[in-house]
Amino acid sequence: MFLFNKNSSDKTVVKKDTLILDYLKKIEKDIDAFQVLYLFTHKLQNQSMRSMQRQSLIETFENVTKKSGGELFGMPNDDMVVIFNKRAHEEVLACLVKIRFLFHDDPMIRNADDLEQVGFAKFFSLGNGAAEFKDLIKTTVDNFAGAGEGKDGKQAGGAPGIRMAPSFLTAQRKLRRELTPSMLAKVQKVLAQTDFSSLIRRQSVCAVIGKSPPQMLFDEVYVSIADMRDMLLPDVDLTANPWLFMHLTETLDKRVLVSISRHDDGSLTSNFSMNLNVSTILSDEFLEFDGNINDSMRSSIVLELQLVDIFSDIKAYILAKTFAQYRGYKICIDGITVDKLKYINRENLGSDLIKIIWHPTFMDVIKEDKHFMDYVNKAERAKMILCRVDDPQAVEVGNSLGINLYQGRYIQRLLMAQPRKTIFTIRK
Repeated sequence: MFLFNKNSSDKTVVKKDTLILDYLKKIEKDIDAFQVLYLFTHKLQNQSMRSMQRQSLIETFENVTKKSGGELFGMPNDDMVVIFNKRAHEEVLACLVKIRFLFHDDPMIRNADDLEQVGFAKFFSLGNGAAEFKDLIKTTVDNFAGAGEGKDGKQAGGAPGIRMAPSFLTAQRKLRRELTPSMLAKVQKVLAQTDFSSLIRRQSVCAVIGKSPPQMLFDEVYVSIADMRDMLLPDVDLTANPWLFMHLTETLDKRVLVSISRHDDGSLTSNFSMNLNVSTILSDEFLEFDGNINDSMRSSIVLELQLVDIFSDIKAYILAKTFAQYRGYKICIDGITVDKLKYINRENLGSDLIKIIWHPTFMDVIKEDKHFMDYVNKAERAKMILCRVDDPQAVEVGNSLGINLYQGRYIQRLLMAQPRKTIFTIRK
């Protein structure tokens, strides 16, 4: 995430010049484990910095920094600073390949095999190379201040003493408009007439013990919100308004139910999960879907419900859960962060499974809370799924806690690398 603040005029601005240096102090104990990639983005020509390219540039490095426990910063002259753990070095190199593709029409990057050689990117070690990196930061900030501030200390277009954010970041923030009721109505109308199968994705939940190959239990069937946004409203943030987004997901739920019911190749008759709203389970569309499911297959189908949806109307949840489980389906509570686990009583909520979201700070929570293992024991390890697993560390930590069920891009890569899939059916 970019570390920026907002002033009273609601323009995005850089917090302080010392922000990066403050972050270096924060990771000082493990400083040798980190590297820096400095991107001289200001050298690119403006016409190549199109809106979608800017968005992709930011999102590309956000993924890497989140996984490695690093951070992403914007400099006042449009440059970018990526601080990442050394174990993610190869992923960062892959990001540079992507950048070369994104900005292939820029004279600075065109036909460049090595972006460091053309002066667009530079790596720094935070051990011996920290001094050089800090000097670059100071020089960049000072040069920008000298060029952009007048005699009265004010920067053009900004408040006194405040440095404006990079133009590409400001454009990225403006790129996404908030979803409105009228937009939602149009989207719902289009979705009713769209071939929905192209928006449906799958990601497997697998059993992984130690370094053994993953064994698939079931596929989560879900809608790619990003793909749907790009197809229908590329300049709108569909999730900005949580209440309108919930209405949208109710429409998506029903389309997913119809799509699964009409699936022709027989691959979605069992061993899959769906992320639904509580209200959807109580709808006529779900009853119609249920009528098309073979009685013997319901026990292998998992209905995933978001934690926030459950607690927005606990009575409706109990009614929907009781009905679904009576029909034979399994219930999984999704959206539980590691710090919220202690507040969740899986048995009282009556769910068959719960999903815990992996994050690089997972170990910090475990170390700080001496009762954490009690929460794991109470939830029952065999009924816990660690999701959003993007690196091997998540599996190592999960295994150390006795968790054997995982989901995420790393698991999917391991699964796809296998010559064939092994499918297990969940049974009570």
